[in-house]
Amino acid sequence: MNTPVIQMIDGPSGRIETASLLCDLQQPMPQQALLILHPHPLHGGTMGNKVVTTIARVARDAGLPAIAFNFRGAGRSDGVWDHGKGELLDAFHIASLMVRQGVVKLCLAGFSFGGSIAARLIQKLRDEHVAVDVIDLIQVAPAVENFPIERQMLADVPSTVIYNEDDEVVSAEAIGTYARAVGAGIIHSETGGHFFHGELTRLKQAVSSHYVERGIV
Repeated sequence: MNTPVIQMIDGPSGRIETASLLCDLQQPMPQQALLILHPHPLHGGTMGNKVVTTIARVARDAGLPAIAFNFRGAGRSDGVWDHGKGELLDAFHIASLMVRQGVVKLCLAGFSFGGSIAARLIQKLRDEHVAVDVIDLIQVAPAVENFPIERQMLADVPSTVIYNEDDEVVSAEAIGTYARAVGAGIIHSETGGHFFHGELTRLKQAVSSHYVERGIV
C-alpha cells in the first residue's frame, strides 16, 4: 500500500479524519504501529504537513504500519481548537482505537505542537491504564515553550529529539535544554529552520537511521 487509506472515525468532538499506511483502523491491526501527531492547527498544521508525511513515508518504506490524523478543526475533522486539552483527547482516542484493534507496541512521533502532545499522550495512556507498551518517541522541534513537557510525562520511554539551531518558531536553546533534561537522544543541525525547508531528505535519513538503530524496523 503506497497511498494512505483515508477514513472518518467517530471521536470525542465529532468525526476525526485519519490516514492509515500498511494498516486499517477499522480492521485488526499489526501488534506494532506508529502514531504521528501534526503541528499546531491554528498555524496551518495538518496531517498533510511535510514533516509529518516525511515520517510517514519512512515508516511505510520500512514496513512499519502508521496512522496520522487531523486534530479537531483541522482538515476535515469536526470540532474547534481546544488549547491542547481536546487535542490530547483526540490523540488518546485514536491511540486507544489502535490498541483495541490489536496494537500492543506503540511508537509515537510528533512535530512541533504534536511533539508536545505525544509526550502528554504517554502519560494519559498510563493514567488510564491502557494496555499498550509505548516503545519509542520521536519529537521533531517540540513546542516546549508554549506547551511544556515535564520529565515524568515520558516515564521510561526512549525518546529522541530532532531540531535545528536556526529554528524560527521554537527557541533552539529551549529545545536543547528540554532534551538534555529528559535524557533524550539528540539529533541537532545548524540549518533547516523549524519546518526543515530544503532539509527533508536529511530528516528522512535521520528518522530512518533511528528506527533501524532502535530495532523498531
